[in-house]
Amino acid sequence: MNERILVVDDEESLRLSLKFKLKSAGFDVEVAVDGEDALEKLKARPADAVLLDINMPRMSGIETLTMIRQQYPQTEAIMLTGFADFSTAIECLKIGAKDYLVKPVDTTELVTRLRSLVRSRSTERALQEVHQEYLGFLTEDVLEPLKKIQSLLDQLARPQSDSEKERKKALANAREAADTIEAKVKVLARFAKEASETAEGSGEPSAMQLTEQLKGIRQGSSR
Repeated sequence: MNERILVVDDEESLRLSLKFKLKSAGFDVEVAVDGEDALEKLKARPADAVLLDINMPRMSGIETLTMIRQQYPQTEAIMLTGFADFSTAIECLKIGAKDYLVKPVDTTELVTRLRSLVRSRSTERALQEVHQEYLGFLTEDVLEPLKKIQSLLDQLARPQSDSEKERKKALANAREAADTIEAKVKVLARFAKEASETAEGSGEPSAMQLTEQLKGIRQGSSR
């Protein structure tokens, strides 16, 4: 799926020019005439990134950027301006813009920065998925069996009111839970080793690969 870019500028010729050039570069592009129009477009269909002119009627680029960061935090922004103003650039970056370009825009440079921006965002989202899978592994596949063992140990520590059969059953259940944890941790250790070897060899494994491997571990797969 192509990354979606929203171009926001009150100058029609620039909007159409950027739309054509970015479409030619493989992006899915939509345009907006000003900040209010941009917010309506984002409400209807979120974008991966916004190219946002600073000087626009009705709502300035900085005001629009502030609204976008509040309402659509997943959407990144690159600011456009017709003059070099370092203080304005700093203000935009503080609000949450990822980059700042001075018109006339070098299309090759813009495409490079956009691709880098959306790639970085995509990687961040994928790493968040890895994080969630890892948390799930710890809480459900390790901590839950540990809680079960603790409960069984508490049961065994009670005064000798349980029958020998019940005590043996509790010990067997505790041993089974411990074996489950040991197996999961061994697979996780092997996963970490293989990921490290991949990084040292042909390159770092992608976040998507890490997520799938963790899912395999949680499903009991030894990959």
